[in-house]
Amino acid sequence: MRVLVTGWFSFDEVIATVGDELGADVVVGWLTELGIDHDVAWAPYLGRGPHWRDVDASGYTHLVFVSGPLMDMPLLRELTAAFAHAQRWAVNVSIVPDDARPLFHQVWERDAPGLSRPDLAIGTTTPDVPVVAVAFAPAQEEYGPRSQADQVRATIEGWLKTRGMPWFELDMDLFDKPYERFPSQVEALIRRADVVVSMRLHALVLGLAHDVPVIACDAIAGGAKVSAQAAALGWPVVLRAGEIDPTTLDAALEHALSGTLTGELAEARRRGAEGNARAREWFVEQLGDARPER
Repeated sequence: MRVLVTGWFSFDEVIATVGDELGADVVVGWLTELGIDHDVAWAPYLGRGPHWRDVDASGYTHLVFVSGPLMDMPLLRELTAAFAHAQRWAVNVSIVPDDARPLFHQVWERDAPGLSRPDLAIGTTTPDVPVVAVAFAPAQEEYGPRSQADQVRATIEGWLKTRGMPWFELDMDLFDKPYERFPSQVEALIRRADVVVSMRLHALVLGLAHDVPVIACDAIAGGAKVSAQAAALGWPVVLRAGEIDPTTLDAALEHALSGTLTGELAEARRRGAEGNARAREWFVEQLGDARPER
């Protein structure tokens, strides 16, 4: 017995959903537990494994199609015709019209007229991965040719893509058409991240303020305000222009998430509070000097 697991993720002609893959993961887990030989067929654009059009169909006894709408259409007809000799099952599918049932020997519907069952994705067991908040910076014309912002951004984006980590961009601007943005919105996002990757001074500061480790990336050759702020707060995870690459980012991520920086996070907040107190004292002094004599 040998099973080929397929779904809408097996076709270049359509874009499948994350739920389709999670349903397939559950079925693959069942097959693995049962000790049944199996493969998963992937669309070439995903680049994760064999494509069903390229495998030797005669080597499989069963074809299992997992998740999504089931309907009589050319793509499913082509797939099932290629495995006409095999047992063909559809699992975790939505029956919209009822015209595709004859293409399969067995069908387990998640929903159909008068029927509803839990989707297989509810049983997912994918491992947890860190969520990364990323603050990019523009070229910042005041630094002239010292700015390497475009190169640094491209390196970070490429690193995030190859590592497959979930990430979101922290936009620090006060206005994003057609809405204004408030600091509370940005801070709430930072609190929900596991780590901040920041080319910007204030994303560095806010990450530390909310006890979130930061990978500070100074995109200015020779260092500028990001490095200076990290030094002021005693924060050690700093990468400078010219040394930012996937290897150094990997090492910085491991360090940031190691759990060994609790003291440094507390020290950054202590230094911040002390610095604010000194700034307030200076400000009050200036106000005193500026008061008109009576």
